[in-house]
Amino acid sequence: MSRRRHDRWLLIRLAAQNVGRRRLRAIFLGVAVMLGVGIGFASFVAGWALREGMARSFARMGADLVVVPRATLVNITASLLTVQPTDETLPAELAQRIAAIAGVAQVAPQRIVPALVEGHSVNLIAFDPAQDFSVQSWVEARQAGPLEGLIAGGALSTRLGETLNVCGMPMRVSARLGKTGVGPFDESYFLSFAALADIVSFCRTSDARAAAKPAAPAKADDAPAIDGMRHADANVCSGDLPLDRVSAFLLQLSPGAKMEEVKFALAQLTDVKIVEGNGVLTSSRQALSTLLIGLAAFTAFQLIALLILVSLLFSAIVQERYREVGLLRAMGAQPNQVMTIILAEAAVITGLGGLAGLGFGAAVLLMFARSLGFYFALLGVPFAWPPAAVLQIGAVLAIVFSAVLGLVGAFLPTWRVRRMAPYALIQAEGR
Repeated sequence: MSRRRHDRWLLIRLAAQNVGRRRLRAIFLGVAVMLGVGIGFASFVAGWALREGMARSFARMGADLVVVPRATLVNITASLLTVQPTDETLPAELAQRIAAIAGVAQVAPQRIVPALVEGHSVNLIAFDPAQDFSVQSWVEARQAGPLEGLIAGGALSTRLGETLNVCGMPMRVSARLGKTGVGPFDESYFLSFAALADIVSFCRTSDARAAAKPAAPAKADDAPAIDGMRHADANVCSGDLPLDRVSAFLLQLSPGAKMEEVKFALAQLTDVKIVEGNGVLTSSRQALSTLLIGLAAFTAFQLIALLILVSLLFSAIVQERYREVGLLRAMGAQPNQVMTIILAEAAVITGLGGLAGLGFGAAVLLMFARSLGFYFALLGVPFAWPPAAVLQIGAVLAIVFSAVLGLVGAFLPTWRVRRMAPYALIQAEGR
């Protein structure tokens, strides 16, 4: 076993010596791999950052379509599409039928209910964090951890981390939204459907306790009780609020979907009204998705071209060394050992080129972030670096890919040499 390891190490050392014999050729090949890997790595990171920033910017533009009850009013602005406060609702299970329509990429249900927060009547807007694409994109400040409790609108003076009395139930403000310029958003509190269910359960329990407690005689000098539960409107802080109803479904279309076809399919639903957002913004978002796919395809073709280049270079290198390989075979070297030498040489050159490509790609990214990144930020598209785990995985994959690139590129010419007889290799001239 130790003998085999010694032989493999000897073959790798021989491959490394071969790299040093033709330094200029190795340098040119390494630079070609460096440029390909560096540009590919920089394109991946920059594309990730811009995709996240553009997705957030387009999410702030609101929904492409909104499905609401027929009697509901809808406010359309240049940057947002949102439902006006309404008592009209739709069944929540309608979301499955809408999501099954061709061309619908996302369905985000919302429920608007009146409530008492610190004794003041406000609107609570419930949403599903897993399906939402419009509310969370406006988060301007938040506490660490998941978004739980309340999210304050941009026009409210509530402080981050403050505990508020919502229908008698204490809830913490975990995030704040930026100012959208739309009243129903800026003057409302947002929460998840699960948090709304907790409030309704709390109200139901409080109503049951109040009904079981005998009424005490009122005294003239008693101050009015403020328990956060009483309101002239019976729908406010009601324990009978149905949780299987929603006020609206916000829709986002998939790339390539036609607005009119989706609207025609939605029109088959009963007792609903379909409201269309800004068509220009919808078309821009769909075109952006197609553009990013095109950039990814361009990068893939670039890497394929690099693979072909490496294969051609190693074909020339192997042909140049026919006599050397033939002599090694004549001296007793096995075909697999010859393959190991050539493949190891290819992996060393391209692996070092990939390592240098990481540095080159990082330099390109820093230049991009300090130039075009600032320009995109002025346009409202932030350049957000991917998480550290994504960067580490991308770097490791870039190095592994560069080494595999050399192995794959050199495999075919090496396999051809492996099948040739030693005398045929020695006698080969000018091949």
